[in-house]
Amino acid sequence: MNDFALNHALRSLFEQGRDPMFITDRKGFLTHVNPAFLGLYGYKKESVIGRNTGFLMQRPFHETSFYKKILWQLVRHGAWSGELNVVSESGEIIPVWTQILKTDEGYSTIQVDLRERDKITRKMEGLSRLQSVATLAGGVAHEFNNILGGIQGHLYLLKRNLPQAEEKEHGRLERIDKLMGRAASLVQNLLSFSRQKPTATREIPLYPLLENTVEMAVKSLDKQVEINFTTEDRGMLAFADAVILKQHIFEMISNAERALVRQREELQYSYGEKRELIHVQLGLAEDGKFAEIMIRDNGSGMQDATLRHCLDPFFTTEAVGEGSGLGLSSAAAYMQQLKGSLEVESVYGEYTCIKMLLPLAIEAIEVQHKQGLVLLVDDDDDLRESLSEILTCQGYEVITADNGIAALDLWRQYKSAIDVIVMDIIMPNMDGIEVAREIREEGETVPICLTTGYTYQKVSSELHVNLMRKPLAPDLLIKYIESNTGKD
Repeated sequence: MNDFALNHALRSLFEQGRDPMFITDRKGFLTHVNPAFLGLYGYKKESVIGRNTGFLMQRPFHETSFYKKILWQLVRHGAWSGELNVVSESGEIIPVWTQILKTDEGYSTIQVDLRERDKITRKMEGLSRLQSVATLAGGVAHEFNNILGGIQGHLYLLKRNLPQAEEKEHGRLERIDKLMGRAASLVQNLLSFSRQKPTATREIPLYPLLENTVEMAVKSLDKQVEINFTTEDRGMLAFADAVILKQHIFEMISNAERALVRQREELQYSYGEKRELIHVQLGLAEDGKFAEIMIRDNGSGMQDATLRHCLDPFFTTEAVGEGSGLGLSSAAAYMQQLKGSLEVESVYGEYTCIKMLLPLAIEAIEVQHKQGLVLLVDDDDDLRESLSEILTCQGYEVITADNGIAALDLWRQYKSAIDVIVMDIIMPNMDGIEVAREIREEGETVPICLTTGYTYQKVSSELHVNLMRKPLAPDLLIKYIESNTGKD
């Protein structure tokens, strides 16, 4: 290759190469920059030619002695290579591997952007830290569970043997019981985060679960905070443990509510001055393979420093004693366990948005039918929640309603998959007997178990239903469901 061909090849490499290159005179003033340099750092060519390279190091990322060593190396050996932190036109700090060669006219430099490498390195370090914390959290949680079990047993005996007249002491015991409940909730989060809590992952219908969770939130959260729920698809099913997923969703909504209330207190505006909104949306993710649960609030958002650490275990912006810092991290860990993901987006002063991505179930209706899907209907929230959890722990899928009209709507939507209906008789709008009669008039033979707290309640034999008295014995209810689903 002659000199002309070599010069042409070098010029082509300089102009078309993907890595930043630049040439300076002996005093460090730029004489040539390639397009990759301008693209990486965001400068215009006319604004950098003739400037000393010192403007790229306008902040003290390295000690003065570091730059002196580079100069000494160049003067003595004619070359230097290593990592530098360079500032772009926008102020972004960019780590680059840099090689400088001394020439007759000055210095030639080539650089490689290391940001992608650093992302991978940070991710691997973060995963390693998470695994270590998860292992520690699991061990602590198991031991703490044993301690709580002992305390709970002694507390039960103490309450049982303490005379009812001692009202003050009973009040103290009730407060202890509530504190134990908080401690138990923390332990469950620890176990969930460490993946040592057994889960009953099944194909579950997301719309009823999310609707019920939002209804619970509306009843229990600050009345000034408005919660909207929308969906693109009511028939979506995904793989998850219904109880754990519901817990995480409720906690995400509660986090948003606390952020809005805190903002109200900080800005000191009164009721009605600002529309405080939490929007919950169920939809299909862009790739079509995941269900996306989005929880977005119009609060003050997170600053960058908070956003970077919001998924770290035990990180919290709450006051001491008011938050464990495990809500987001345990939810993210659970999403990862389901082979899904959790994403957090926030703009300071505008909003915070959390997206929970769950893998969609394949052939969900057939699988659901084989495992047993129960429609549970009761207007008592506590009873409905406890029975739902008991049945879920037994491996059943559960969809719930709190009145007869809603129950009939769910039945018509999912009747090809529902195996058993467990339904209270006395309910607002439409009672259980009326719902059962509607189902039977449609010619359906699905097993129905009606429940009642009244001893005098009777049901016509023409409805072909079972009748159970409250309080329900869980073992008896499970036995009834097993006998009607063929589950051993």
